[in-house]
Amino acid sequence: MPTRRRAVLALAVLAVCGVGGLLAGLAALDVLRPPTAIRSTYALAGAVIALVAYAATGDEAAAGDSPRSYLPASVASKFVVLCGLTALVATVHLGSRLVPVVAFLLVAYALVADQLAGDPDPGSTLLALTTVFVVPVAAKYLTTGFYFGGTDVFAHVDALHRLLATGRSAALPYGYDLFPVFHLFTGALTFVTGFAPYDAIVLTGVLTYAALVPVTYLVGVRLLGDRRTALCVAAAFTILDLPAYDALYFFPQSFALALLAVGFYAVLARRAAAHAARRRAHAVYAVVLVPTLVLAHHLTYVLLVGVLVAVAGVAFLRGVLAGRLGWDALATRPFGWARLRWTFPVVLGLCCTFAYLVYSPSLMLYAIVSIAAQVLGDTVRAASSVVLSYGAVLPADSVGRALAWLATPVGVYASLAVAFLLLGGYEFLERAESYARAASVLAAAFVLAVVLLPLPVTLPQGERLQFVVVLLAVLPFGLGLARLLRTRERSRAAFVAALVVVAAFGSAGAFTRASADDLDGPPVYVDQRGAQVAMSDSEYAAVGDAAAYLVETDGRAASDVVTRRALASVPGPRPRVEAVRVTPSGVTTPAERVVVRDAWTRHFVPTAESDVAVSAQLEWYTVSETCYRHALATRDVVFSGDGVRVVETRAGDALFGNGTAPTAGRPD
Repeated sequence: MPTRRRAVLALAVLAVCGVGGLLAGLAALDVLRPPTAIRSTYALAGAVIALVAYAATGDEAAAGDSPRSYLPASVASKFVVLCGLTALVATVHLGSRLVPVVAFLLVAYALVADQLAGDPDPGSTLLALTTVFVVPVAAKYLTTGFYFGGTDVFAHVDALHRLLATGRSAALPYGYDLFPVFHLFTGALTFVTGFAPYDAIVLTGVLTYAALVPVTYLVGVRLLGDRRTALCVAAAFTILDLPAYDALYFFPQSFALALLAVGFYAVLARRAAAHAARRRAHAVYAVVLVPTLVLAHHLTYVLLVGVLVAVAGVAFLRGVLAGRLGWDALATRPFGWARLRWTFPVVLGLCCTFAYLVYSPSLMLYAIVSIAAQVLGDTVRAASSVVLSYGAVLPADSVGRALAWLATPVGVYASLAVAFLLLGGYEFLERAESYARAASVLAAAFVLAVVLLPLPVTLPQGERLQFVVVLLAVLPFGLGLARLLRTRERSRAAFVAALVVVAAFGSAGAFTRASADDLDGPPVYVDQRGAQVAMSDSEYAAVGDAAAYLVETDGRAASDVVTRRALASVPGPRPRVEAVRVTPSGVTTPAERVVVRDAWTRHFVPTAESDVAVSAQLEWYTVSETCYRHALATRDVVFSGDGVRVVETRAGDALFGNGTAPTAGRPD
């Protein structure tokens, strides 16, 4: 066994012992409660899987000349497409995507892994990968009705209604007039196709992120110099849950990140271009992309700074330490000013962003400086949540629930994500010479990818930071996938096991909380109410009817943040709807009417929008069916639609009041 392989194998063993010892120590010191400690053992399971996979794979397969694919590439890709279409038809017929999508993904990812294990054809494999990305997303669109994930989608629908009605970006609400690129782009699709604004937004998101599958492949080729490994990176993009979430919960930052990915490729392609004309074309494209990005999303560049600082820091350490530690293949000169020509679009974008925020009528720059000051002063804390339960019995966190969580798609996905991430790191360390050109980016990506895992702590701005990190995180995950499929030709058992692991990872990735948060209860998750993230088409139509009724009767009303955003998104005149107030004694309203929804009995409901950029306490409530029906029976219901009702209230009246004390925690 080569010396380096033995060293990396020892490191893999040390990782297992280190993770296990850390979790045991934190549990023994009561830093982690027993249920949290048990859920955190996904990291230990992933480390064990990575150790076994690393020991079972090696360089022997990398030197093999004959492909090990069971099916020809063209046959496999056509079969994946056919299975995808069948899964979508079955989804429409059954009205549920769970069984069709799981069955499709298990077969499709096994076929894709079979191709990646040999000498894959890029065209056929990319077609299959694009299909496995699109099918779960399209199935979710077909079965969810109106998916909003966060309430911003309602605001974007409202913005498109105003844009189409007036033809002026100045009419965009919520400050979107300062960053109108997203709405101009989706609005153009709405105008050309005649689709409803929501459908145009979703279609744009799906097409944009489907196009990122081949873009990710091209970036991988430029960085890693190997087509097979680049295809594995593209496969990792389809498996990670955040891209699928961004495709359907499509908003300005999702759009900006897609543009960033294309810009990343343009910069890399410029460096590799052999002809001056092509280099100039890539440079012009990257520079023109800068103002587009500046006007697309205000925070993306700010968060990107952290990623760039991490890459620059790794590059500096690489130049200083690699040679001293004996990693001659990674040794390079320290970061020099001459390299700024490759980062010119980024630097220009930061300058343009700063200038635009200074000279535009926006308080965003003040907020950014304020947040930075709080971070440096260590005053920012992760947002905490308080859940008020009106008659509903919430299951207490327990050891049994924690063990059940490990067997859910979320737990399986987390364990396999750790395994592939560590395996990618081991692959990088063992074959550093092969990845020396991209060593700085790979090392930084490996560290940053940790924020994609379900950590036992909450990070400020964690969700938005994950969006930026995922652009680089696909690289180490792709290396792990490439390593897992590098099994010996004669070891068919190990090869079949690798196919099963890839299929399990891909299937679980389509059903995590991020990519399938509209599904509640078993068999997908531990039985617990979740935050509402979707409405049926009929319920959203009833919201429009309720808005028309309130406008006609000229009556003020109050409701939760989701309902208020939904009421504001329907076309036509908007009613005046204020926020409800929640107390342990019940839900009160400053208006004489309150808009309630039957969905409150099945989900956690946010009381108001939170400022996620700074420390905040989020309030949620949920209502039992008994309390909800009692409140309707004892008050005048003046409007009733499909799950949406307008109820008359009196001064000081508290809906659902039963003296329930708030429950500390957060809706998971």
